[in-house]
Amino acid sequence: MSAEILNPDISRELTPSVVIAATLDTKPGEVELLLKAFKRHGLSYILVDCGVLGSSTMKPDISATQIAALAGSDIDDLRRLANREATLRTMMEGLSVCLDTLVSHGLVRGFFAMGGGTNTALASAAFARLPYGIPKLLVATTVSGDMSRIVDAKDVVLIHSVVDILGTGQYLRSLLDRSAAVMSALVTDAQAHRTSSPANCVGITAFGSTTRAANAAFERLNSLGHEVLVFHARGSGGRAAETFIREGRINLMLDLTTTEITDEVVGGFLTAGPTRLDAAVEKAIPQVILPGAIDMVNFGPMETIPAKFHGRQFLRHTPTTTLMRTSAEEAASVARFIASKLERATAPVAAIVPTRGFSAYDAEGAPFFDPIADQAFVEELEHALRADISLIKIDAHINDPEVAELATDTLLQLARNNH
Repeated sequence: MSAEILNPDISRELTPSVVIAATLDTKPGEVELLLKAFKRHGLSYILVDCGVLGSSTMKPDISATQIAALAGSDIDDLRRLANREATLRTMMEGLSVCLDTLVSHGLVRGFFAMGGGTNTALASAAFARLPYGIPKLLVATTVSGDMSRIVDAKDVVLIHSVVDILGTGQYLRSLLDRSAAVMSALVTDAQAHRTSSPANCVGITAFGSTTRAANAAFERLNSLGHEVLVFHARGSGGRAAETFIREGRINLMLDLTTTEITDEVVGGFLTAGPTRLDAAVEKAIPQVILPGAIDMVNFGPMETIPAKFHGRQFLRHTPTTTLMRTSAEEAASVARFIASKLERATAPVAAIVPTRGFSAYDAEGAPFFDPIADQAFVEELEHALRADISLIKIDAHINDPEVAELATDTLLQLARNNH
């Protein structure tokens, strides 16, 4: 791909490289240090300017003018607008389009960003667009806080700069040199291990209270020659599973642990969002659904629980995690959510319900054991589920070995039926 496609001012050819997104109007000296560090470590780069405050004497490979144009805007209009939030969103959109183009031409070996809040926001746009497996690194002052919205469900390396990315002193030189060394190692390792997804890859969702079931399913599928990917169902895990399915990395889905749906429906902290369960339906892959850990809603410490839930049954799982037992009404709502998602399924799908409990806390003698609430889920799912979708009840607890055996056997049979 020629550089002229993205920037007519640059004549050299673009080759597969690490994309550096930077604001050259505010960080020219710092970026120059980074480029020297890249060269020392043998890293080629594509420098993308996302600055909107003014021009720079540095020559990027892809200019701020072009990034703005990719978002349907004019850089001069953005500079006159004097609305930092709006202009940043525009440049984030343009960077996303730019990265989509570069990825489609096989030109992105990695992504690197550095700075404060503005560059962290730009990096978040990149993280959202770049596929799994492409190294992504952010060096910033912001990474000592909550980065969940920035990283989301992607494979990202964060380096806390401690001091601001400002100036060209010895500390910053050392920091950027070490960061370039990390990127060099990431890119080299990614190249060495880059393979296509196997045709028999199975996704499993798991949680601490469904670990025994997930382990049993993993071992059985793995022994049968399947590649198995397990996702920790704490919000980002569910979103990651959905992304893997959409990218074609998962061909069969054993959605053993659907607890994130409970958080979405009730208002817990570990929701994966309202699109949970959409990907498998949209990509038409066979799937088996179980109500793993839907008996609980996840919150932080007790003081973080909304007042409307006071008086409910709680359990302190860890010093930072409090669980709330799902009521019968809430369990029925979870069943309706699942049924509504599966309504559009065109590939084979089945639901399996272990009638003796849905998690380690929902077993006879355990704190959340509540057969009435569990039965409310079962009855509502039976009522709401599309008539041609199999609902298989088993007289066992979700962590009993026979449940994992039934779930894996059912999934593999659905796969055979799909061919």
